[in-house]
Amino acid sequence: MVLNSEPVVETRDLSIGYLDEYDRVWWVVIGVNLRINEGETYCIVGESGCGKSTLGNALIGILPPYAETRGIIRIMGEEIVRDDKHCYWKSRGRIVSYIPQNPGKALHPFMTIHVQFKHLYRARGLRLDDRGVAEKASRILELVGLDPDEVLDSYPHELSGGMQQRAAIAMAVSTGAKIIVADEPTSSLDANLRLQILKLLRKIKEELGITLIMITHDLVQASKNCERIGVMYAGRIVEEAPVKEIFRNPQHPYTQLLLETVPVLGVVKELKTIPGEPPRPGEYPPGCPFHPRCPFRIDKCSREEPVLRKINGKHYVSCWLR
Repeated sequence: MVLNSEPVVETRDLSIGYLDEYDRVWWVVIGVNLRINEGETYCIVGESGCGKSTLGNALIGILPPYAETRGIIRIMGEEIVRDDKHCYWKSRGRIVSYIPQNPGKALHPFMTIHVQFKHLYRARGLRLDDRGVAEKASRILELVGLDPDEVLDSYPHELSGGMQQRAAIAMAVSTGAKIIVADEPTSSLDANLRLQILKLLRKIKEELGITLIMITHDLVQASKNCERIGVMYAGRIVEEAPVKEIFRNPQHPYTQLLLETVPVLGVVKELKTIPGEPPRPGEYPPGCPFHPRCPFRIDKCSREEPVLRKINGKHYVSCWLR
């Protein structure tokens, strides 16, 4: 449920690239404009290599030092300046937190979960003794369905993949952050665990009033958990709409083709693939970046890049055919 209409996350003409050894910038996110409201679940979908994770990393402030950014990021109305570490220090963990794609690699292998919670609280400025850490962490672990007595004194490798993911979610929400960026939070799990984690995220969002930004390539996951979807291709948002509108009335050819790759329970249909692959950074074609793969392209598509424009209500699309 959206609590108010003012965006808690906003980007304006945000572009992100990476410097190579010759000081050339390879842009992977290009001119992205987002407005995400308090209490909303917003999903960024697209194939691998489209810039989704880079965009999420920019929001949480974990881009590498060789990244280059242009444009504006605002969190809770405050502009984040990349070169001002204090800006990110004030927001990271305190306002915006992060659920990693692979918790097995994100959790420290040589620290128990208890010690990792202790470091997390200290980074936030909470000076708790071991008992205080255990009490506070236990409440969060119970919220995500873990037994504190079993988990707190365990090392990450002693936990199953599902337990690692739940522990990572617990750490993300334990700081009191009201905005969570979840980067492919179920990609390393089997189908049963995936459903459990998605159900858990919905529960936490409702109970804690969190704004959730999910990054995924799975449209089925997006359909069950999100209120709005931004479809990303070649570093750009090419379509944005409420989730029901995306599924009922997709307008961009890329979105249409993505939906044709999704199996539907109880429906027998031929699953299709999208020919070709997304262009690599620095190799974007002129005009619409999708036109080399688009079955509906016209001459104009190869010459001029369309802009994202409103076609009705909250539905935006970047396509010369619309």
